[in-house]
Amino acid sequence: MSAAGRLRARWPTLLLLVVPVTLLAGAYAWLALEHHSWALWRVIVHESGRYTLGQTVFFFRHFLREVPVDVAMGLFCAAAIRSAEPAARRRPPAGAAALLAIGLVALAFALATGEEGSREAVRDLLQFRTRDDDAVYGAHWNFHLLSTVWFGAAAYAAAAIWAGRGGLVRPTGAARTLLAAAWGWVALLTIVFGVQAEVFTSPRYLGHQAREILTHGLITLPLTVAVVRWVTGRRAYPGAGATPPARASLAAQAVLWIALAGIPIFLVVAFRDADFAATAQLHSALAGVVAAHVFEHVLDMVLVALVGLAAVGAGPAPAAE
Repeated sequence: MSAAGRLRARWPTLLLLVVPVTLLAGAYAWLALEHHSWALWRVIVHESGRYTLGQTVFFFRHFLREVPVDVAMGLFCAAAIRSAEPAARRRPPAGAAALLAIGLVALAFALATGEEGSREAVRDLLQFRTRDDDAVYGAHWNFHLLSTVWFGAAAYAAAAIWAGRGGLVRPTGAARTLLAAAWGWVALLTIVFGVQAEVFTSPRYLGHQAREILTHGLITLPLTVAVVRWVTGRRAYPGAGATPPARASLAAQAVLWIALAGIPIFLVVAFRDADFAATAQLHSALAGVVAAHVFEHVLDMVLVALVGLAAVGAGPAPAAE
C-alpha cells in the first residue's frame, strides 16, 4: 500500500486520538492558568481542595468506585466496535489485556487498603461512596446511572458513524453476546444497588452525570475506540465485494437515538434552575470541578481500554463474523 493509502486507512484512528489528546491538553492549560503555574503535579487542583494533580490522577480510592462503571463502558465499546467493524488484521491480546486490567484493579485495592484499610477499600469497590465523607449503599452507581446508559447508546452510534455506515448495524455473533453482556451488567448492578430518586432530582447527581457525559463521551470513548482500532488494525469490512452487515431495526435505532439525545436534554432541563454551588464541592474554582474532573478519570480511561481490548478479542475470530 502506498504512503497515501496508509494515511487514508489510518486517518479515522488518528482523528479519534486528536479529540481526547486536545481536550486533555486544554484541561491542563485551564488548570495551569487558574493556578498560575505550569508545574501542577504538586499543586492542589481537585474540587475538594484536598488533592494535588498527582493525587487526583492516582486517586485509587475513587478509581475503585469507578470499576463497575468502567467495565460497563469497556463492554459497550467492544460490542459497538465488533458490530461496526467486524474485520481485523490482528487478533488483540485479549488475555494480556484482561490480566493487566485485573492487575490494575488489584494494585488499586492494595494501595487503597494501605491508605484507609481493607474495609474502606471494599466499601469503595461496592459503591458505598460518592465522596470521601459520604457513604450510602449504592450511591456511586446511582451517581453514574444516566451517564452510563448514555455511554452505551453513544458507543454504538459513534462506532457506526466512524465505520462509515451512517446507521446502526444489527449485532450478530460475538457482537450480540457482548452487547447483551454490557446491558445485562448495567441491569444487574442497577437491581443490586437500586435506583435512588436523587438520580433524577438532585442538582449534585444531575451535575455530576453531566460532567461524566462530557468526560467519557469526548475523551474515554474516542480514546478506547482508537486504541482498539490501532492494536487490531480493524477496518469496516473484510474486503471489496463483502456483504455489509444488516441494519438494525427502526425500533432499535429509535430507542438508541432517544436515549442518546433524551438524557442530555433531560439533564439540561432538570438542571436549569439548580444552584451550581450545590452540584459539586467547589472548594476550588470552576476549573477544579470541570478540568480536574478529567484527570480524576485517567486510570478509568486505561481500564476501559483494557476491558475493551479483552472483550473484543474474546470469542470467535473477528473475520468469521
